[in-house]
Amino acid sequence: MKPSYEKACYNKTGMPQYDGNPLIEALPHILSDVEVVRGIGHMPPKPDAAELQLEPKLRGHGINRLRDVVVPLEIHLELEDGFSQLIRYGYTGRNPFSPETVRYRHPKKSGAERGGFKSSANIMTLIGLSGMGKTTALDSIAKLYPQVIRHSKYGNRIFIETQVVWLKIESPHDGSLGGFCAAFFSSLDNALGIAKYSDSVARRPSISVMLNSIIQLCKAFYIGAIIIDEMQHLKSSHKGNDREKLLNFFVTLSNDAGVPLVYVGTNAMLPLFSGVLRNARRAVGMGEISFDRFSETSPFWEHLVQRLWEYDWTGSGEPLTDELSAKIYDLTQGNTDFLVKLLMLAQRYVITENLPGITTRVLQRVYDNQMRMLHKPIEALRSGDPQQIDDFEDMMPTKDQISKMMNYDLTRRAKRADLKLFLNEPLVIEEPRPKPKSRTVVAVNKPSDAHLPSGADLEEELLSRGWIDEDPVW
Repeated sequence: MKPSYEKACYNKTGMPQYDGNPLIEALPHILSDVEVVRGIGHMPPKPDAAELQLEPKLRGHGINRLRDVVVPLEIHLELEDGFSQLIRYGYTGRNPFSPETVRYRHPKKSGAERGGFKSSANIMTLIGLSGMGKTTALDSIAKLYPQVIRHSKYGNRIFIETQVVWLKIESPHDGSLGGFCAAFFSSLDNALGIAKYSDSVARRPSISVMLNSIIQLCKAFYIGAIIIDEMQHLKSSHKGNDREKLLNFFVTLSNDAGVPLVYVGTNAMLPLFSGVLRNARRAVGMGEISFDRFSETSPFWEHLVQRLWEYDWTGSGEPLTDELSAKIYDLTQGNTDFLVKLLMLAQRYVITENLPGITTRVLQRVYDNQMRMLHKPIEALRSGDPQQIDDFEDMMPTKDQISKMMNYDLTRRAKRADLKLFLNEPLVIEEPRPKPKSRTVVAVNKPSDAHLPSGADLEEELLSRGWIDEDPVW
């Protein structure tokens, strides 16, 4: 992969905690909302008159451009602002001219790694339903920054360093430490345009050696932020011990190496942080940004549907009516990935069957015949029943997932402490019951005496046989 190095160009920010730090001054200027919208929005060419005259099969290829549409929404602005602060403030504790930073990067003896170094790194958590565009949004925002910056001179000082602004790593599907290490080395090699660190995995060093190498590389290249995608993979891992070690290692990266982290995943990853306080505390360091599905009346949903509707390869020019909008929502339940799939399949069906345009009947037919694998999750979302949605954990709204997690933890604590106060129920103090009198045990002479007639009253039979007292004290 060809590296995309940029030569450092330093600009003051006007913020006293940032100025004087070449790692921050080399970053692009802090963007306004308008600049963010222009930077992350992507509207590929709409079909023109010439394209609409092409053969149906060729127009079918054009429909794929719908996948590339990125419509900036309010949540994108929130995400960009958080990412901007995360990287810049994370560098404040790693000014390369600070004596503490020099000691932490070049320890002279064991145990002196930190040498007064105090991490300014934080963690941002991006969670949401599967198919809501989390990864696409974050990729667009990360690309607003150069991935690698070459430094040579800062003012009158020689400063020959390579700065890696961000790395993106996908969580290993098996939750293993070795898988994470391999993914890190591969991502770093891709950013630098070399094949050096990935080769070290082939030599099969120990996990502890690889983890230590990662920490040293984070320091050496001044890595600005590590984006860890698909965090829910760790929850489904069968290697629970590795999973805990990996979560603890993330804390070490943030505390000892001073690297900010971005956790990205579906709502199924939330239980990862419920058991260990420091993991949960760090995970919400800069708050959590949630990509939940849109409501039908959301103006952002209406805007998104309208912008996608404008990409029409059928040539019908059919306007987006209220009836069509309602049908689209009913068949997608506010999920952006389902929305794109539905519109693409509907256009292909219209073109293939040579129909006049997209109608509610066409949408229903496409949903019934070509989206059958999505029926159960969509029906669960449509029902609004938490029990049905719970069957598809990565589809559960964030607030419901957190509520479920908290209720489970509360119940567990109540059982352990044997206190109903945790469940907000009144604590009833019962009067002590008198000790019952001992009962007389009567020997059974014949085995048949132990059998009671079918339909007999149990208490009467026991009394008649003298097996219990007539007036027991309960």
